[in-house]
Amino acid sequence: MGYSIRPLATLATQARQFFTQAIPGALVRLWANTFTVLGKVFALLDFEHEMRRKWLFDQLFASTAAYQWLTRHGFELGLVPDGGNAASGFVTVPAAAGIIVLAGTQFQRADGATYSTLADTTAAGATINLMLQADTVGAAYDVDAGDTLTVIETTLVPIQLGTTATVDADGITGGTDTEEVETFRARVLYRKRNPPQGGSAPDYVEWAGQALSTVKNVYVDSFVNDTRSVWLCFTVTDQPNGIPTDGEVATVQAYVSDTVRRPITARVFATGPTPIAVPIALKNFAPDTDDTRAAVAAEIAALQDDVIQPATPSTPFTLFVEEIEAAINRATGVTQFTLVSPAADITYTVGGQTPVLQVPTYS
Repeated sequence: MGYSIRPLATLATQARQFFTQAIPGALVRLWANTFTVLGKVFALLDFEHEMRRKWLFDQLFASTAAYQWLTRHGFELGLVPDGGNAASGFVTVPAAAGIIVLAGTQFQRADGATYSTLADTTAAGATINLMLQADTVGAAYDVDAGDTLTVIETTLVPIQLGTTATVDADGITGGTDTEEVETFRARVLYRKRNPPQGGSAPDYVEWAGQALSTVKNVYVDSFVNDTRSVWLCFTVTDQPNGIPTDGEVATVQAYVSDTVRRPITARVFATGPTPIAVPIALKNFAPDTDDTRAAVAAEIAALQDDVIQPATPSTPFTLFVEEIEAAINRATGVTQFTLVSPAADITYTVGGQTPVLQVPTYS
């Protein structure tokens, strides 16, 4: 229950009543007198106090606290906001053998984003391999393999160093954004509602999030007929369809397997979902325009994000045709359609299998 601020009219009425209680025979409603004016003045002052009291009340709870005090709630639980990570990776630059490129040498992307070398490096041949790190944290500073960066000319840059750097095959990756306030609030509330219990399902959910900042959803189960083995499946925010890479799975596996946190008798197996493509075919679609098709695609994507989840070893997942039809019906502008595929509900019984809804085809 929140703190309710009393209206000015109520506060003014109460202030006038104080006069009648304190001054025998005072007639606050008789015009003209100063009691009405004073009542309104006192009401304005008390209204400021009401707002202050409401603000203080809100700070008592993680669900309503302002960011400064939310971090205090998190601190008491051992949680801090994720400050984000800077992307890093290697680039190859033409260079004369023997030249030294100093730490702090900067390269620039076409949009102005800058990257700096992390250590002094000596060229051993006609090229030099440099490790760069983005100067700003955030996923937007990842760079694809094969893209180019331009050296920022300063007096410290060797003359024999080429001006163009080519990003290596692994790309410049690993950039993550600073954690948003509401995301951190959700983590604090989750910890309050699910205190550590030495290996309960919520513990594994939290550990997976600690291991990898891009973790989105976590599903925890035990293997059938093997209660000691923990099945942990997760999705991420930085990969298509939320399917984590092998490296991300390995990161989570190492973190949750550490005996510092997991129960000593537990065997943990981290995995990503196994995507199963689900073609969607429509006919009699009207009006068939670019806008309605885009609206349908958006609703299908929302269904994928909000409803779809993997089957677990003990619980199958069923994709209902009605859910797909309902999503298409919600698309702005669509007046009619016939869903041809899938023609019936699809049930997934193998742990990890998850349907991936495809962009609809039209006939």
